[in-house]
Amino acid sequence: MFSDKKYIKAISAEGLFSNSYEERMPQTVIKDVIVNHFKNTDKKPKCIFIGWDGCRGDAMKYLVKSNDSKVSGCNDSAIYSAVNALKRNGGLYITYVGGEKSSPQETSTSQGWASALCGKWMKGKGRYGIEWSLDEDYPTVLMTLSQQGYKCSFSAIWNIHFDNTYVKEIQLAEKKNLPYYFYKLETDEELHKHLLQRIEGDDDFIFGIYENPDYNGHDTGFDDRNYRYVSGICNLDRISYNLLETIKKRKSFDDEDWLVLIASDHGGHSVRHGTQRIEDRTTFLALSKPIEALIK
Repeated sequence: MFSDKKYIKAISAEGLFSNSYEERMPQTVIKDVIVNHFKNTDKKPKCIFIGWDGCRGDAMKYLVKSNDSKVSGCNDSAIYSAVNALKRNGGLYITYVGGEKSSPQETSTSQGWASALCGKWMKGKGRYGIEWSLDEDYPTVLMTLSQQGYKCSFSAIWNIHFDNTYVKEIQLAEKKNLPYYFYKLETDEELHKHLLQRIEGDDDFIFGIYENPDYNGHDTGFDDRNYRYVSGICNLDRISYNLLETIKKRKSFDDEDWLVLIASDHGGHSVRHGTQRIEDRTTFLALSKPIEALIK
């Protein structure tokens, strides 16, 4: 039988995460992490933020080996792992979504990614549902960086990003002729090929959202014991590793300072999410640099 206590014990296994459940951080920390990276480097700053939609925090035990054999399901022979590569050089952190207990918001896609990109929880209508758009009081990190002259790209599959959540920001970027571009793709395969092109190009900040974990969760269940859900995440880990290797092959790589992030917008339970349950609220953040170096 599921219990919050068992869940916390599982993700608190020694060696799995770089912080404890008690030290978990709000997902809103992500914007500051990115902005500080661009401020504090002697080389040309670059960043890619890889989104895994619907990936539960406890799924990391299938990617990263802990010191508790009863918790770790990691495949030790899986050397092409993006999460492990980032954890070795930076860290893997427990985060949470869904707002604070005193002012909760829906643990869903619109709210999750917007909170990460804007650096603060949503307000008013934005706390629930999809019939809302970010206004100028909630600039994303892409808007902030593009206003500083950095070339930014937002690539995703779900139409609500373009038709609702970020429609005002799209219009503002076009009106001000900012180096901020949106790309609508149809599948994760298309998205991956597109992100490789963005890496090989001249973008300074790249954001892309893979949908596989969320698709599998809604179809067969957000459950760390569900083979299809877990295997999809393991495969996405290998696919994301391909992005990391492509970055290293850039001719200008030695003159650049790359920050790589992988994170999720929400977890899930059964075939849904959106609630304040611990499985919905608990997420993760993998970074190529220790977070202490990015958050002063």
